[in-house]
Amino acid sequence: MRLELKDIKGGVLEQEYSLSVEEFPELAVLAENGAGNYLGLLHFTLRLQRTGRLVEVDGRLQATVQLECGRCLCRYQQEVDERFSFTFTPVLEEAAADQDEVELETDELGLVLYQDETLELGPCLQEQAVMALPVAHVCSSGCRGLCPECGVNLNEGSCDCSPKPFNNKFGALAGLLSNKS
Repeated sequence: MRLELKDIKGGVLEQEYSLSVEEFPELAVLAENGAGNYLGLLHFTLRLQRTGRLVEVDGRLQATVQLECGRCLCRYQQEVDERFSFTFTPVLEEAAADQDEVELETDELGLVLYQDETLELGPCLQEQAVMALPVAHVCSSGCRGLCPECGVNLNEGSCDCSPKPFNNKFGALAGLLSNKS
């Protein structure tokens, strides 16, 4: 997915994209590893503003993702609505020649390099879709999870298992402090 700088007429361009998951190979790898599976299309709304040779991008990602709860292992769907921004900057020949003097890399500054008056949006949008996935997957804040003994989903019912007593391995050390005083 490419965009030419000449397409940003008047310094501002607003674009909307509805892209399928297949266009982002990294999302398929994450789905296979249980990180989450986007359902349907990913909707991106972008506002590109050109200032000289810099292009600032403000965007929004809206999609639905299917996740597996880390407590009860049930599948659930969650809406993703994330805002993001990044800046495109051209590759400068003198900066490429003076690599020894550059202290910060463009990635560290939140900049994306472009060449030949062409912005490559695909990798940047894929990165935003990856970062929008929730880290902790919990179907609800009140999820009770699974019984550690029998595996019954405690959200659907209870079980007859009795809780094991807590094995405090350092409990014997607590007596040492009380004996000194």
